[in-house]
Amino acid sequence: MSRQAIYKPTRNRPQEPKEPLPYYFEAVSFKNPESDIELAGTLILPKGTGKYPVVVMVSGSGPQDRNEELAGHKPFLVISDYLTRNGISVLRFDDRGVGESTGDFKKAISPDFASDVQSAVSYLKTRSEIDKDNIGLIGHSEGGVIAPMVASKTDDISFIVLMAGTGIPGSEILAMQGKLIGKAAG
Repeated sequence: MSRQAIYKPTRNRPQEPKEPLPYYFEAVSFKNPESDIELAGTLILPKGTGKYPVVVMVSGSGPQDRNEELAGHKPFLVISDYLTRNGISVLRFDDRGVGESTGDFKKAISPDFASDVQSAVSYLKTRSEIDKDNIGLIGHSEGGVIAPMVASKTDDISFIVLMAGTGIPGSEILAMQGKLIGKAAG
């Protein structure tokens, strides 16, 4: 204990994009009519004209913001930057009840999150800059379960990418995660 000011180190996150950016982004929102909620996010588009392929980022378990921020790291922001620099548009959005999105995350289950993603896809199909034949999903963790759920129910999805999707039953994952979190916390 001390009367001195608490030193809080700044985090060096060199992977986060720095200005000037070779793309533009806009704050967007779209409705999920099935749940009567408004979802808010960021659409990033390469500079120039034309129609671009696009991916929707699908977050993992737990309430996530559009960057899937954890411990100061923003993996969805970093991935979005890389993809857009390479000509692929990206839509990432706050989970229901998180950030600027309405709704109640605690009352939602996987099919609800899938309907949120489908609403994002429907919104993208209204955009003139989007190549409607090249809409994909990138799902992380639980998003790796949600993305195939969406893709299996529509012809709108031309590809999916799964990052750290589940390979064992959810009950085993939750038990393992609880044990690891407890161990990390001492």
